[in-house]
Amino acid sequence: MYLQSEIKTVLLKMEKLYDSPITLLTKTSGLSRPTVSKFFNKQIIKPSSVETLYELCLDLIEAKEKKRQTSLRREQSLFKESQREPNKKSQTTLNL
Repeated sequence: MYLQSEIKTVLLKMEKLYDSPITLLTKTSGLSRPTVSKFFNKQIIKPSSVETLYELCLDLIEAKEKKRQTSLRREQSLFKESQREPNKKSQTTLNL
């Protein structure tokens, strides 16, 4: 099974990444809100529920990290393109 320190690390990361991690896990896991809440409060729940929630947390953290990496690549791509064409003036006003 998972160590308490591993679970604690995952829970802290979930709290940093998601506004309502308990609500999200309740919706995506199919487990009851009290069970998910107990998991976040490090109370005793069935080992199968711990495994389900822990694995789901890892999946959600991984998805968020992939999204962040994609955003960073897009940002870098946009900034590199603007740096390649520094002499190109952008039109900010109309000359009528």
